[in-house]
Amino acid sequence: MEEIKKSINSQFISEIFGRSSEIYRQSIKFLKEQVEKQKPYEEKFKKWKKIFTKIYGYDINSELFLEHTYFILVLELLVFSKLSTHKNFNFKGTYEEYLITNLKELKLIEFENLSWIKFNRKLFDIILDKIQDATYAKEELFSNIYQEIFLPDIRHKIGEYYTPSHLVQRMVEDIYIIGLKILDPSCGSGKFLINIICKILNSSESNPLKFKAISNIYGFDINPLAIMATKTNIFLLFLEFFNVKNQRIPEINIFLIDSLFIELYEKETNIDVNHLYNSFDLVIGNPPWLTYKDIHLKDYQNKIRELAQNLGIKPPSQYTTHIELAAIFFYAIPLKFLKQKGKIFFVMPKSVLNGDHCYKFRAFSIFEKNLEIWDFPNNYFFNVNHICLKAQYVGKDNDISIEERYPIKTKLFNDKLELKEDTIYSSISIANDGAKLILPQQKLDFLHKLEKSPYKDRFFQGATLVPRTLIFFKKKEKRNGYLIISSDSDVLSRAKKQWKFEYENKEIEREFQFKTFLNMDLIPFFIKRKRTVFLPVNEQFEFDLDYLQKYPKALKFYKDMNNIYQKNKKKTSAINTLFANINYWNKLKKQINNKAFMIVYNASGSNLKAAVIDNNEQRVIIGSENYYYSTNSKNEAYYLSAILNDPNLSRNIKLIKSSRHIHKRPFLFPIPLYDKNDPFHKRLTKIGKKCELLVYDLVMNNPRISTEKVKTILYQKLIKIQKLTEQVFLD
Repeated sequence: MEEIKKSINSQFISEIFGRSSEIYRQSIKFLKEQVEKQKPYEEKFKKWKKIFTKIYGYDINSELFLEHTYFILVLELLVFSKLSTHKNFNFKGTYEEYLITNLKELKLIEFENLSWIKFNRKLFDIILDKIQDATYAKEELFSNIYQEIFLPDIRHKIGEYYTPSHLVQRMVEDIYIIGLKILDPSCGSGKFLINIICKILNSSESNPLKFKAISNIYGFDINPLAIMATKTNIFLLFLEFFNVKNQRIPEINIFLIDSLFIELYEKETNIDVNHLYNSFDLVIGNPPWLTYKDIHLKDYQNKIRELAQNLGIKPPSQYTTHIELAAIFFYAIPLKFLKQKGKIFFVMPKSVLNGDHCYKFRAFSIFEKNLEIWDFPNNYFFNVNHICLKAQYVGKDNDISIEERYPIKTKLFNDKLELKEDTIYSSISIANDGAKLILPQQKLDFLHKLEKSPYKDRFFQGATLVPRTLIFFKKKEKRNGYLIISSDSDVLSRAKKQWKFEYENKEIEREFQFKTFLNMDLIPFFIKRKRTVFLPVNEQFEFDLDYLQKYPKALKFYKDMNNIYQKNKKKTSAINTLFANINYWNKLKKQINNKAFMIVYNASGSNLKAAVIDNNEQRVIIGSENYYYSTNSKNEAYYLSAILNDPNLSRNIKLIKSSRHIHKRPFLFPIPLYDKNDPFHKRLTKIGKKCELLVYDLVMNNPRISTEKVKTILYQKLIKIQKLTEQVFLD
């Protein structure tokens, strides 16, 4: 009876080698012990650090290097094991042969570049016992373990969001035809490429045609680990399918390249990039979901900004930091790599449809008018809302007007990727250089009936009170007229690693303490907690060194915090002092003009929440997590508080807000200026005041009460507000 062979799939690899496995634990222990013993360690660590600083930024360490080493060793041993059991290779599968194995011969050169050690005999035997004589599933094998070993905060630093297998398969089935020359310009662990290769291998085509079709598949990525995983996966697939004794295996066209700037890599990769330009039939994949401000290197930021300008999709200066790398890819890659009439099909952050920073992107200026959107309302696969966007490339020189590209054919899917509806999306406003929000047609019909509120230009975003650990504090006591202060432990506990700085028993003069609050402190109709913040300003909210000289304690504290800021700020940041950061775009200084009452609401979140601040009782500085409007009319403040807490307004804003921000979207709705003689305005004012008193009592009884709990208790009051707001909008 023939023995049933083990089949190694993605789940098996994750279970055997993942973070919770015994092999992982023993391997990391072994690697830590070898650091001091192995001469190549230091050399390879420096080489690794040089490569990955460009990818992850400067906050990388030897622990991450050891995890990378472990991942490489696992890939290497999987290849070795398969070769040792393959009758067409002269491998004996012994430990001695493993020690001298050089995968460079198999064109897996990336292993040699970063390899500095091999598994010891004990680990070798344990692992080989689990994988020897196994076959490999015809699927993408390594994304699960990759995601498990390299935690989300590491992967998301470089915009890696792994595409679910069923979405990959649906996209490939929709657009790929065997024989097309295809490119995934940021291939990651190779999900799209491997799905396509499996489709070819499982087809009824002849082996020569399969060979040719696979030779037309290309993948680029800037991450050596992703390249290693993809090449290993493809190589293992080939060993399952091809009789390597009688025929050579196809070329593995996976390259360590930044596809946006491929020309810089020609010497390193030994490939002729010229034969790749405008040669592809299809570009498919999931590009990096990074914004300009997430990029760690100043030079690369400059290149991206210049590229956005050249592509004609650079947003106005106030939105430069929000430039989407995915949007850059969607224009730059077709221009460089697609044939005329070639197609691109990407998974994209949904902000390309509704973000102000993507206004010019939505001109779709280099594409045919047969665009297609796939949307997944209420069934998103990532924690960032997303779409799939398909387009046909026609180049810059075309006479298609922007209007002709709208409306856009759209498919709506559920979580099982079953098609639920064919519909159309269009834009709320189309101009010569771009288009505003792209939304379902029925939502646009609703929005077209609305008028912009005059309050839109009267609300402002608060000041960037960050890094919080340097300026938020808790008062311990007063001594000789000075405040004794220490770090705010709550702020410290939430800080990113680079800003986890703690101070204790520092002295400042009382003139420099101010009150503020965070988004999390704001609930409907009330601010349940105020924080204390240090601001190095004079009475006009200006940074005045002569003024600060009169207050030596505050001056010393500021200098200490400023030194920490300058040492730890991103190297890409041109904001060179702590105060310049706090007062970015003058958002602190302009608060000197704030009047007796302020209405504040959250800049981001699922739902609006708003509250009134009485500056007569205590002056409060507004941070950038919130927007504010100041007025001398107490009644106007409570009128706005009621409207901005209307649940229906929150629901309507969801039609038009991006996945990240609310910003000034409430004022795309016709909130009229307060009229003290209008009976509906009076009733909204009255109910706004009542709700504040009710929530005040709730907070006194339960200081940790949540927004959802408040809304549940105020349900009847909110229904009244909703009806009154409808009347106000109709007037």
